[in-house]
Amino acid sequence: MNCQELKSSVLDWMGKEIDCRASSDVGLIATLPMLKPNGDAIEVGLEQIGPTRWRLSDLGETYATLYLAGVELNDEYVRAEEFRQIVSAHHMQDADQELSAEISRDGLIEGIFDFVQALQSMLALQLTLKPKQLSRDFPSVVAKFLAEHHAEFEIPPAPIEGKSGKWKFNFSLNHVRKETLVKAISASSKPQALQLTKQSVFEIGDVLALRDSNAVVIADDEGPRHSFWHPNTLRIFDEYKVPVYSFLANQEELAKLAQSYTKSG
Repeated sequence: MNCQELKSSVLDWMGKEIDCRASSDVGLIATLPMLKPNGDAIEVGLEQIGPTRWRLSDLGETYATLYLAGVELNDEYVRAEEFRQIVSAHHMQDADQELSAEISRDGLIEGIFDFVQALQSMLALQLTLKPKQLSRDFPSVVAKFLAEHHAEFEIPPAPIEGKSGKWKFNFSLNHVRKETLVKAISASSKPQALQLTKQSVFEIGDVLALRDSNAVVIADDEGPRHSFWHPNTLRIFDEYKVPVYSFLANQEELAKLAQSYTKSG
């Protein structure tokens, strides 16, 4: 293989790997063979704004991804300064949590790759976070509550199989009536609460597609955790028809659930 053949092979591969589709919002959306830290392909919106100008957009995905990962972009945080430096260095606009750039038609291809490189640098900020440790073992708190109410339950010894994967559940209320699977979740921040909510509704839906069971979520609302469960976050459970109990706020309802699984109940 010579250099010309190598270039031709690279261009041919790139053309096969790029997906492009029309969009009523931005004109075109290109899915590129350049990845986020989680392995997903990066998408870029392209909108023609004049005879020789194009507008590139990240479709709001960068802010959303960093928010869910717990990256704070307020002025007092170091990562916020790094974020702003990337925006400035790549001549991007930052408005309404959407990142964009205007490119001339002649420089469009080079501009797209520069834009995507900037997005990758921003998304890499989530890799600098230290894992946050929860201050208490919430599943143990829930287990104690269930035992005090004489509920018949067990801890699943292995992840439960769903349609697209296997997922961990903390408890299985059983032996008395139709099984109810329980996820006991505790968050250390609002972004993590949102992330756990989305993860939980997906995993529950995935398992119930194969398993004839009920499923509920018990959310840790002790102390400052109460503020993490924003109404918009809790609304996600309602949209997917997943019952959710705030551990302290819904003690009466939780007690009724537990008691419905006692051998005498």
